[in-house]
Formats: sequence, structure tokens, C-alpha cells
Amino acid sequence: MVIDIKRTVIRTHLRRLITLICLTLIILVIILIGNLQKSFLGMNKYQWSVIIGVLYLLSLIFEPLLEMIYIYFSDDGDYIVFRYFSMSIFSKKKNSIEIPKKVFGGYQLINSLQGFKQKIVLLQRVKDKKAKYPPVSLVSLNKKQLKSILITLDKYK
Repeated sequence: MVIDIKRTVIRTHLRRLITLICLTLIILVIILIGNLQKSFLGMNKYQWSVIIGVLYLLSLIFEPLLEMIYIYFSDDGDYIVFRYFSMSIFSKKKNSIEIPKKVFGGYQLINSLQGFKQKIVLLQRVKDKKAKYPPVSLVSLNKKQLKSILITLDKYK
């Protein structure tokens, strides 16, 4: 089974681009329109422009907190493969976890933010102990994809 969320990545980047274009157009319209010289709801056009800009900056700050990542999962062949990288504007580090099926030791799910963010920690049997890989955020997966991955991983425990 292979799960590749390229469409989610493309939608996320398109949403960012469209939001930036709309933000720019809205601010230009607000500043260039002559009717807002006095005030609208108690604020002038420059204050409205600043408020809209701050809201956009807050959305840029909030998005990395979600830890949206691109995930490629495959169990074809002799290995369980997790490839992932952050969809954040600031980070482009790519990671890969490849575990032979015969030494796969299971997984642990970690919930945070009241279950809003979920991470998976893959385990590998090494001699008598289990080695943990770094946690991988599962926020960008839909419920069906997440369920498929967990069912697949349960087969190899």
C-alpha cells in the first residue's frame, strides 16, 4: 500500500498564493478608494489595512504550529517507508524512515492540543530493546489515510 499526499501539498501552496494575492488586492483597494477618507466603523483606511496585514501575519505564524507535513508511506517490498518534510515556508529539510518489516517493533500515537495534533513514533527492535524514531506529525492526513496507515502497521507488529 502506498499513501502519497501530493494533492494536499498542492492545495496548501495554492491556498497560500491565493490568500496572498487577495490580501494584496484588498489592501490596495482599501488604500486607493477615496470614500474611506474619514472612517468606517471608527477606523480609517490605513488602520483597516494594518489590521488585515496583521491578520495575515498571524495566519503565517499559526500555520507552522500545526506542523503540516508532506507524507509518503509505503509498505511495498521488504521495508516500511515513511518519507516526510515540512510544508512550512521556512523549513525544507527532508526526512526518511525505512524499517525492515522483520524488525518493526510497532508504533506509538502521541496526541496534543486536545487531540487536534497527532504524531506517530515508529519503533524498531534492536536486540532486546526498541529504538524510537523521531515523531512524525499526522495533521495533514485525512481520517481514511490515517486509518489505512495504522491498519497496515498493525499487520507488521
